[in-house]
Amino acid sequence: MTWDQNISQGELRASAGAVDTLVTDLRPILTKALADLTDAGTSFAPWSAGAKMTGASKGWGSALQTLQQTLADHAEGLRGLANGTDVMEQEILSKFRGW
Repeated sequence: MTWDQNISQGELRASAGAVDTLVTDLRPILTKALADLTDAGTSFAPWSAGAKMTGASKGWGSALQTLQQTLADHAEGLRGLANGTDVMEQEILSKFRGW
């Protein structure tokens, strides 16, 4: 089986844009969920469940921030790959121009 590895710069940029949209759309939802969990932990502070909720909020908050940053980094990588491909194609064109 052969793999088609020809991906256009437009597809790379569109994928990067989709990831940007995902990060943007998720940010307020995740922020609210973590804030609600933190508030619940505060409300239940007198019980052991409160400390567990607060701990879960901190743990999930860190993990979700890492996920958001990783997605943003991948989007930037896709754009960088598209830009690098553009530069490479221009260099190849300039070398063969005039043959």
